[in-house]
Amino acid sequence: MILVPTGPRAGAVILRAAVAIVMSIPSAFAQSAPAPVGIWDSEAGETMIIGQTCQIEANGMVGAIGQCSWDPSSDGGILTIMNVNAYQPAPVYFNIVWIDEASFSISGDVFHRRG
Repeated sequence: MILVPTGPRAGAVILRAAVAIVMSIPSAFAQSAPAPVGIWDSEAGETMIIGQTCQIEANGMVGAIGQCSWDPSSDGGILTIMNVNAYQPAPVYFNIVWIDEASFSISGDVFHRRG
């Protein structure tokens, strides 16, 4: 014979079970940071152009260029450029941390949205 609790006690048990399930999957409810699409300039003279294809240049020299992807986190994310400006295509990773809607940081270098 299976006993099924009823009444206020059963409601509390069901509520606790539902809360436990929701708390066990916080990633489903976490907000993801948006991709930094646009043209960005750093205080050190670097420029990043981020779209479907991405490019980073410093002092007029292209450092990395190619298709890119965005892996978001709660405060930024990883921008990956599949650099074709090398002997063999290879991924280049940038850990981007948002400062505000118009600026982000990569390893201490601050980039600001152009225009």
